[in-house]
Amino acid sequence: MQSGSSRSYTAEGVTALRAVGARERDPKLRNPDHLAEQFLTWPLRTRVRWAPLRVASVAVIERLLPGLYRFVTARTKHIDSVLVDELGSGAVRQLFILGAGADSRPYRFRERLDGVRVFELDHPATSAWKQQQTRKLFGQLPAHVRYVPINFDSQPLATALDEAGADRNTPSLFIWEGVTPYLTEQAVTATLREISRFATGSSVLFDYFYHDAIHDPTRHVDAPKFHSYLGRRGEPLTFGIEPDQMAAYLATHGLTLASHAYPADLADRHLGGAHQVLPFSAIVHARTAG
Repeated sequence: MQSGSSRSYTAEGVTALRAVGARERDPKLRNPDHLAEQFLTWPLRTRVRWAPLRVASVAVIERLLPGLYRFVTARTKHIDSVLVDELGSGAVRQLFILGAGADSRPYRFRERLDGVRVFELDHPATSAWKQQQTRKLFGQLPAHVRYVPINFDSQPLATALDEAGADRNTPSLFIWEGVTPYLTEQAVTATLREISRFATGSSVLFDYFYHDAIHDPTRHVDAPKFHSYLGRRGEPLTFGIEPDQMAAYLATHGLTLASHAYPADLADRHLGGAHQVLPFSAIVHARTAG
């Protein structure tokens, strides 16, 4: 976040990576987010559409943030697959996207979301930008989506959910993608505790950075590059947890670990195993313990 009143430019940057990935010729490496390009402002959209700029952009991002480009594709595929499974069970009646950015799932999965209430929660400035881009794309805001402004570091999630009309007695799925590394530990804890209050069958998907990659980055070859790049842009890394502590950490906050996708798992399952992704970031799916 550039400042307390500005939108997150990291959100648009990651959207650009999804848009570039959606143009990959190899289906094993292709990002499924075919709408990502439509949410970009024109400078980034030009970079995505013109092949020489697209190739150069990937080369630059790989030099600055090694493994991020492929990780974003693997993360998109992984979260998509869990979302489809959860919706297929028929139990999920509410979908919450925390720190929504330019997430296109409410629109890409519109048919599967029939009868499901969708809430996009994000910083007010980022939410306003997202709504502007959505209106440009569809002509109006989709009726099945509610946009909820919130600053996760300073506003209680419970209050935002109450004001949005969320029903804690309804099984729900929370998608929390690309957010936790930028929050305080208190904000992460408060969010997980609030999610644990939802009905049995509810769950949350989130990715996270390993604790050492944030607090002792020299232990990971490329971690210092992430610190330097994101710090210069006013979005420093702040929260992390070690993988072997995740199950206990979730249990402390009323959640049980359903699945834990490590870097090698993500590469094998979603990229054919041939490409490296971030070696210090994983994805968790956790359920309410009740």
